[in-house]
Amino acid sequence: MKWLRRIGLVVVVLLLAGALLFWFLPASLAVPLLASKARGVVLDDLSGTLWNGRAGRVATADGRTLGSVEWHLGREAILGRTHAQVHLDGPVGRFDGLVDRTDADHTVWSAVDFRLDAAALAGPSLPRELAPLGVVEGRIPRAEMQGNWPVTLDAEVNWVAAVVRTPDGVVNLGAITLKAASQGGVLRATLADDGKGTLGVQAVLAASPLGWRMQGRLVPRIADTALSHLIARFGPVGRDGTVNLQRKAGLAPPISP
Repeated sequence: MKWLRRIGLVVVVLLLAGALLFWFLPASLAVPLLASKARGVVLDDLSGTLWNGRAGRVATADGRTLGSVEWHLGREAILGRTHAQVHLDGPVGRFDGLVDRTDADHTVWSAVDFRLDAAALAGPSLPRELAPLGVVEGRIPRAEMQGNWPVTLDAEVNWVAAVVRTPDGVVNLGAITLKAASQGGVLRATLADDGKGTLGVQAVLAASPLGWRMQGRLVPRIADTALSHLIARFGPVGRDGTVNLQRKAGLAPPISP
């Protein structure tokens, strides 16, 4: 029965080879396959393993370099659960956080801390003629996501030295702070300035997957054309230059619990 022993030996060798490959899987082999599913992100200069690796260059699809990223991925990912620690550092700033994903619709972020250029966070919905400047700092101790909605959230984000470059000139907004919390699937947030900029900002928001509601005021502290044109984008300007924010969509929850 030598042929049975040989087959058994081959099987054992293959199992050992597979185990070694799984344990020391090079990032240069595995990460490109995974990154292909993350549209809009390009990872280059890969080193380390899938479990403890580094990408020397992270860039957007349009070629903008974000920096380098290091990660530590738990091997339970082979069972369908993602537990990873991520650190991004580069010209746009830094980002640190832990992510735990148990299934396709449930993700938990924790210990998130970042400091990024405001321009890097500008989304495609922002008009091209407006350019946010300054630094955005944030801390999110915990955010539990169901799909794309935060069912639980604790977050504080500060736009430091907030500036907006407009076609009419530069508008200095001082510092603006966003505080947000979500419980039972209802998100509530406040937005306020530090009183040192050219615009007074006071707003509250309540939202759920069924709708949202926002109330607040934008009050200019100086007479400035660029500032007036900027806040006019958010609603009718009153005689005193103030814009009242009154927005609602869908089945919006009340502002107060």
